Amino acid sequence: MKTEELFKNKIGIIGAGNIGQALILKLLEKQYPYENIKLTYNGSIFTFNNIYDNNLVDMISSNAEIVKISSILVLSVPPQSFKAIGDFNLNDDTLVISFMAGINSEDIKKQTGSNNVIRIIPTGPDTIMDSQAVAGVYGENEIANALFDLLDIDYVKVENEEQMNYIAIVGCLPVVYCRVSPESEETIEAIEKISEDFPQFRELAKKCEKLIPEEKSEEFISKFITPGGVTQAILNGLNSGKTVYESLIMGLDRNKELSS
Repeated sequence: MKTEELFKNKIGIIGAGNIGQALILKLLEKQYPYENIKLTYNGSIFTFNNIYDNNLVDMISSNAEIVKISSILVLSVPPQSFKAIGDFNLNDDTLVISFMAGINSEDIKKQTGSNNVIRIIPTGPDTIMDSQAVAGVYGENEIANALFDLLDIDYVKVENEEQMNYIAIVGCLPVVYCRVSPESEETIEAIEKISEDFPQFRELAKKCEKLIPEEKSEEFISKFITPGGVTQAILNGLNSGKTVYESLIMGLDRNKELSS
């Protein structure tokens, strides 16, 4: 798809937290038309301050208006907040791109009304801004592929939703590597063990080694973490003295809990 064709799409981003704003800023950096992007946020003063500082205030709209005008609807809210958004009653062919861990395609289709759903789970917002994001994608859509390419996301296609559970912990690995060395025997053992069930995990884990920040790691980590999310579950495991493998499995289990 040609860039000028992609740019004709109106994009509505529901959830303007760290991931949502990173997506918007990267789109603008790539010359996506400002007037073709709208966003909503949950009313947090901290989120609004960031929106204001990034000159995105004119993009703010309501969920109802975004659903009405958007040909691409991006869901970047915490998975725990998805049900609270309410039903969308979209057309069957409206493209919905979910950046949420845990929430499966069928639940997204049921709540939004669209049958055109693509799921993507990337590494954190800083990696998106730096054109270094690693991700897994479930579903096939030409427009979504063009958008991910525009955002410089290095993504792999997975075969089923079960594999997206493993992608959810891939997305946390840059944070994990801030806490434990990727070269440690314990980490290598954990990666190999999980790769027995999901072979692509080994390659993706290796790519995530390049995403470890050289400085300000705590700030980097804070942008990854959603309270009650998958990354938090993994860090809780590490902080309590569990092994890397046990901690990653805690993240996997938390992702499955979010789906239910």
